[in-house]
Amino acid sequence: MKRRSVLGLGISLALLQTGCVTGPKPDLVWENAFDAFMRDGLARTETPAMSVAVVRGDQTIFARGYGWANIESGVKADADTAFHIASVSKLVTATAVMMLLEQGGFQLDDKVAPYLDFPLLHPKFPDVPITFRHLLTHTSGISDAVYEKTAAFAVQGDPRLPLRDFVKGYLSRGGGWYDADLSFAGRPGTEWRYSNVGYALLGYVLGRMNPDTLDVFTRENLFEPLGMDDTAWKLAGLPRGTNVAQPYKHKEPGLQVLPPTGYPDWPAGLLRSSAHDFARFLAIFSNGGMVGKRRYLQESTLQAMFAPQVGTVSATEPSMHQALGWVLRDLDGVQLATHSGGDPGAASVVCVDRTRKTAVLAFANISADKELRNFQKEVVQRLLAHAAGSNLAAVKM
Repeated sequence: MKRRSVLGLGISLALLQTGCVTGPKPDLVWENAFDAFMRDGLARTETPAMSVAVVRGDQTIFARGYGWANIESGVKADADTAFHIASVSKLVTATAVMMLLEQGGFQLDDKVAPYLDFPLLHPKFPDVPITFRHLLTHTSGISDAVYEKTAAFAVQGDPRLPLRDFVKGYLSRGGGWYDADLSFAGRPGTEWRYSNVGYALLGYVLGRMNPDTLDVFTRENLFEPLGMDDTAWKLAGLPRGTNVAQPYKHKEPGLQVLPPTGYPDWPAGLLRSSAHDFARFLAIFSNGGMVGKRRYLQESTLQAMFAPQVGTVSATEPSMHQALGWVLRDLDGVQLATHSGGDPGAASVVCVDRTRKTAVLAFANISADKELRNFQKEVVQRLLAHAAGSNLAAVKM
């Protein structure tokens, strides 16, 4: 079962666009050139749709959709189309954990086990506890090996296996998917190993530390106050009438329609969100924790989230480092905090340039290949350059 990968960014149809920028448009030359670039790129990569956004400070200065959210129904993509954003979802889970951290209930280096209602012990290193920091930085020693070969975990639509049953069954001795050899790998805190199961556990433990589960906590503390109306962890949670991007994959000739996918580890990668919505979330990180008059994270918390925690995580890109949730990397001399995601019918990428107080995103509704990832990288580079120097009027929030 092909799963999400944080390294997607670096590894790298008739197409119509619908604009969502309001007010005067002083930068029509750039817009027209970018529109042409997007049309050409989507046609060249045979990508049905992509939505993009640019944030400066806490303002969305550009948001637009290109192509078809649903080819068969003739529905265009726009900046309010909800895409499956795959592993970019982890940033929301990490942010929720850091918001709870600010309330003083735990510390990053606290053991996770005391907060659970089932035993958690690394069988190969029983004397080394798994901590919150380990889960946030993919150094817990929890392996996805069993998960990746268990096809039954993937379902069409929303997941049916409860989160608790999944993490307990995977991580607790005697569980239906427990494997002391394959479900656990290196010593906690010493080895970087990307773990969707680890983030599923992180999402579950958040619900053990406060009265609300992760989906309720994020809705009440992030999505609703930020005005993220087209964002939800489950399809059933999206408002009626939401334009949801149909997932596709390449199949010669043309494209193959895919069913919406669901996994029990939903805190690791099952969020649906639009370019408009997720731009509002990224504004937390491009504007020092403040969006409008509300503070979501303290500056000290942001500094902690963006501090490198782990050494090199890619042999082919030595400048890439794991932070708390975010991945730090150099893109043509620009220091960025990034995350990408990929699932069947989904390819997403977000970047924050804290120095320039800007952020960008690009969401697509097709399974990623190298050509698509290279195109997304070009999209991100153009959006970042525009964010750094544009005078484009802000979108009315």
